[in-house]
Order: sequence, then C-alpha cells, then structure tokens
Amino acid sequence: MYWLEVSVRTDGEGAEAVAEVLRPFAYQESVVLEQLGDDTTADPDALESVVTVKIYIPEEEDTPALRRRIEEILYHMSRLYPFPEPVFRQLADEDWANAWKDHYRPFRLGRRLKIWPTWLPRESDEDARPDDIVLVLDPGMAFGTGLHPTTQGCLRALEDIIEPGMSVLDAGTGSGILAIAAAKLGATEVAAFDTDNLAVRATFDNAAQNGVGRSIRVWRGELDSVRDEVTRPAWDVVVANILAPVIIQLLSEKGLLDYIAPGGRLVLSGIILEQGPDVEEALAAAGGQVERTIIAGDWITYIAGRR
Repeated sequence: MYWLEVSVRTDGEGAEAVAEVLRPFAYQESVVLEQLGDDTTADPDALESVVTVKIYIPEEEDTPALRRRIEEILYHMSRLYPFPEPVFRQLADEDWANAWKDHYRPFRLGRRLKIWPTWLPRESDEDARPDDIVLVLDPGMAFGTGLHPTTQGCLRALEDIIEPGMSVLDAGTGSGILAIAAAKLGATEVAAFDTDNLAVRATFDNAAQNGVGRSIRVWRGELDSVRDEVTRPAWDVVVANILAPVIIQLLSEKGLLDYIAPGGRLVLSGIILEQGPDVEEALAAAGGQVERTIIAGDWITYIAGRR
C-alpha cells in the first residue's frame, strides 16, 4: 500500500487558506504545515519564508478524478493569491506518517513565547531561557499553529497585555493556542468557544498537553452563548482572531464591546490591511477606539478599548 502526498508551496499568509481547502480530501482531515530552516537555532529569522502545505491520501482513494479536482480548486485559488501547482508523490506505507517531522523546528514569538512540537523532547531544547513560556502544539495541524501572521499578532498582543490574575475570553478559539497562551501568561480565568466541534476537541487536547486543561473553560457555541456558560459579566481581555466581516458583525450586532470590563482590552485579528478601515469604523460606531496596531505582511491586528 502507498500514500499519496499532495504538497503546495506558499507562505505563512497563504498556508492556512490552502490547508482549509485541502482538508476535506485528507486522511482524517489532517493537514501538515512544513517550514524549513536552520535546525541549530529556534530564532524565527532562521526559518525560511516558504511554508509547504501537505495532505496524505490512502492508495484506495487516489484516482485521476480526485487529483484533477484538487488541481482545479487550487488553480482558482491561485488566481487570487499566486502559488505553484500542487505536487503529487507516492510514499511507502511506513514513511508517510513521519515524512515531514524531521524538517520542523521550534520557533519563538515575541519575547518569551516559544512554539514547541509535541514529538520533540523538551530536554533537547538547547536554546532554553529561564523565562520561556512554551506552547506545546502539533504544528502539523493546520489551524492555529502560530505560523499565520494573524495568530502571531494576537500572541504578541497577549504577551504585552496580560498580567497575572486577569480574565480572558477567546472568541473562535481554533486550536486553543491563544487561550493556552493566556493561561500560561498568568490569566487565572480563561474561557474559549468555537462553532466547530473539531476546534473544541483540539482545544481540550492541546490544553491538557500544556498542563492548563483545568484552567480553560471551553465549549461549542457563538458569542451569545458566553452568558449561559459562565457567570462572569465582563473580561479583562477579549481576543477574536476570526475574519473581518465576522468581527464587524460581532461589533455592530452582537455587542462584542459589552464583554469587556472597564479598562479592558479587545484584540482583533484575521483582518487584511485593506479591510482595516471597515473594522475601525465598526469599532468606533460601537463605542471603541484603537490603541495600537501590529502589522505583519498584509495583515493587521488591533489592540482596542472603550472610547
């Protein structure tokens, strides 16, 4: 038996979009993100900008029609965000599961945060620092890996904002990476929700892997479910790394600012630069104001508060 590897080379901004369209074709909907670099350092500058998105398909599902369908979908995507055609490669059964792990290395974000892959022993961390805050995740899974500029912007914002004892609400938690970071940064009450059952399960698993499973309340739902799930009326920090249209709706129709305690902060991301003015307009109309921005590539993260 062989496994068909389908790979697409792109960058940190395009990787998650490509991953999401490939996910339905993948075995157990698992998507790999591979970023090569200098394996002697965890410095993010030593990592290449290219990210390779990979999925694996068992032999019995590999057909000319399937390959053609994948090519068609990616061709239409590449008209909006250019990247090369997919590469198809057959791997022996014993090789496919670990085909990418040898190339992945830990990387740093901000001053203290470090993304550490689950399969590497912590004893091998030659770059360890006393104040490191390590987020142990499976970087092969597509959503919320820390590779995308929007996730990185949120993590940097949380590192700057969170102080011990704070409360944090993570709206649209994905892998739980932001909720886990909040707990490890010292937040004592963390709640997270998502509309996707897979995301909720991933957050449970990742929180347990990081030793903060009891510190994070996580459930499946939307923003209006928060008041049913927890008694806290407002939060010191609310983070929403979603999409600009959803954020605008949450601000204008769902009262997102009402979930922020007096003096609290709102972290908004998942926003392309050209969508920024629309988000700022919705924020101002809701009674908020931008305090600071973090820009990475074509993406912007807002740190905001009440006006």
